[in-house]
Formats: sequence, structure tokens, C-alpha cells
Amino acid sequence: MQAMFSQLTPSQQLAVIVRSAVDTLAIVLLTHFLVRPYLKLYFIPKGRMGWALLQLAGLLYVLGIVSMLLSIAIGKIDFLQVTDITHLVFSSAEGEYQLHFQHKSLILFGGLNQAVVFAIWCMLYLMWHNHQSKKQMQQQLEQSRLQQLTNQLSPHFLFNALNSIRALIFEDQHKAADTVTQLSELFRTHLQAHLTPLSRLEEEWRIAEHYLSIEQVRLEQRLKLELDIAGNCLQHQLPTLSLLTLVENAIKHGISPNAQPGFIRICARQLPEQRWQLEVSNSYRHPSSQGNTHTGLANLQQRLALMPGQNNITVHQQAPDSNQAGLYRICMELSYD
Repeated sequence: MQAMFSQLTPSQQLAVIVRSAVDTLAIVLLTHFLVRPYLKLYFIPKGRMGWALLQLAGLLYVLGIVSMLLSIAIGKIDFLQVTDITHLVFSSAEGEYQLHFQHKSLILFGGLNQAVVFAIWCMLYLMWHNHQSKKQMQQQLEQSRLQQLTNQLSPHFLFNALNSIRALIFEDQHKAADTVTQLSELFRTHLQAHLTPLSRLEEEWRIAEHYLSIEQVRLEQRLKLELDIAGNCLQHQLPTLSLLTLVENAIKHGISPNAQPGFIRICARQLPEQRWQLEVSNSYRHPSSQGNTHTGLANLQQRLALMPGQNNITVHQQAPDSNQAGLYRICMELSYD
């Protein structure tokens, strides 16, 4: 107010700037070290109505009075006397006007004014805290749903792997023993990953490779694998066990039901605008007698929807004819940071 209504010398203008900085610092310190801990440790956990609200109002008024006392004390410093709020000077063409305030009334009404400032700060802090809490709860919910959906895949994978080993026992016991070793190695790798909701493509391929090695023993020449994975895609993240889900689906419905040789093709490549693509396709001639419940794909679609960014999955199917096998292709497009 002195700077607005009084003609000040350069040194007095500097005093006004220093005083403004000191007052701002005082408010920041009071809100950060007194108001914020009170809100966080007591007011928010206890509730925001009734007695807790009255206590908060009382605290803010006390802090307002403390702030005014501090402000009055600062104004008594020699260098900052021009900013003394108990004595204001207004300059005009008609002369100077002086205004004096009694300390008692200044402290009471000034404290109320400061309390309003603190109350506005509290409202902004509570709004920010609500936003952060909702955001954190949403993240925890999505993380929990991702974990639940991921855990549903483990029994399904184990069931398929044990079926493969069971079939081998009657054909070649040594191969069955080697396959059990492969299975134990796969689960060792799997358990070390702690079954996190998201994994890198490199980790996903390592798990799928173990599974394909197990199925290769059983299917022999009926299974041909084609890989086209770009090196710059290996560090991109995708839902855990998603590649294994697609590979299992390809073997169960494309390769196993057919006596003729077939292939599985796995491709990963970079796309524009920070996106990348993972595609798993397989040949087939006759539909699987087990039927397709689409449980794995539905699970995968839900997990993709919970990931940040634009992620989608598409399915393309080309029916077989007398001269050529059919093609079943599943394509995922994902975002990356």
C-alpha cells in the first residue's frame, strides 16, 4: 500500500520489495510446516466436518494473529520502517495523509484477514490432495486388476505344458525327461520375474521360447517357427504372459489339430508416433475340436485397456481353401514412452 500511494525513494522501494519477500516467505513457512502437517495428519484422517472443521478454523485464526504479530515486528526494523503497517502515509496533490492503527484492532482484524488467506490455501491443498488420492486409488485399482488378470494365466499355461509332457511319456521317456527340465527352467525364469503386470518384450520372448521348445518336441516337423523381431522393440513393455498367451492360442487352435505341417510367425516392429506392433500369426487347415472360448484374448484385451496410452488388439482370419492353408493373425499395437 505504501508503494501504491506514497512517493518512495529507491531505497524505500527496495525496502518494500524486501518486505514483500519476507512476508511471502513467512506465509510459505507457516503453511508448509504447520498447516500442511495438521491437515495431513489430523484433519483429513478425522474428517472434514463438525468439530474438526471448528478446530481448523481456530488454528487458522491463531496462525493469522501470529502472522500479524510477526508482520508488525518486521515493520519495526530500521531498514523496513517505511513498510510499517501501523502507520500508513498517503500522498496526493493536496498533501499527505497519515493513518494510524491501534495494535489491538490491527492484530484482531489483520489476523482475521490472514486467516482467510490461510483458509484459501487450505482449500487449494485439499483439492490437490483429493485429486492425488483419487489418482493413486485409480492406479492401485488398475494395478490390482492387472495382477489378477495376469495370475489367471498361470494355471492355464501349466495345464497345457503338463498335457504336452503327458503325451511325450508314451512316445519317448527321455524326451519327456528333457521336457520336464525345460519346464522347470521356464518356471524358474517365470518365478524370478515375480509375475509383474508388465514385462519387456525380451522377457516375454524368453518365456515363450521355453514353451515353444517344449511343444517342438511333441509336434516335431509339424511346427515351423518364423521370427522377425526388431531389436529396438525388445525393451518395450507389454502385459506379462501376453506373448505366451498368443503362442499357446496359435498352437492349440492352429498347429495341434492338423496333421499337416504348419507355421507360427512372430513379428515385432516400430511404428510412427511412439507406437510399436506385435503380431503373432499361424496357419491352420481344420478348426480345433476343442472350440475357442476366446478367454485368453478377452483377458488380454482387458489388460491392454488398463495400460496407459492407446493400445488395441485386432484379429484377422483368412479361411483355408483346397490349395492353401488358412491364416489366423492377431496384432497388438501399443504405445511406449
